[in-house]
Amino acid sequence: MIDWEQVATLQAAVGRDDFSTIMCVFFKEVEEANAQLTMDVTTDQFRDILHFVKGSALSVGFVELSEQCAQAEGNFAGSHQITSIWKEILTSYEKSKEHFLSNTETCSALIEQIEPRFRHS
Repeated sequence: MIDWEQVATLQAAVGRDDFSTIMCVFFKEVEEANAQLTMDVTTDQFRDILHFVKGSALSVGFVELSEQCAQAEGNFAGSHQITSIWKEILTSYEKSKEHFLSNTETCSALIEQIEPRFRHS
């Protein structure tokens, strides 16, 4: 789910405070991607969002999320799949985020301030 070695490497490279900021930006960007997908998007826009989230997730150690985006990016067949694919990705994101926050003291306070929060059903 989480590559803790990547998390530690990133935190060591940038320092605790900047690491917190990076994680906050990551979470906010994924939530903004979710907001974009509530609007009508083209298949190309959806692929772009998948690609962006895939790279961002990998850089912060969210390997499962990155792998799901890569798989969806490669297997995406058309606009009728957007909702179901993204719902699965959001489930993975939420589980990874929860796991990350429950195992990290680094940025919990900053992350709690992120708006907007979303929950899908």
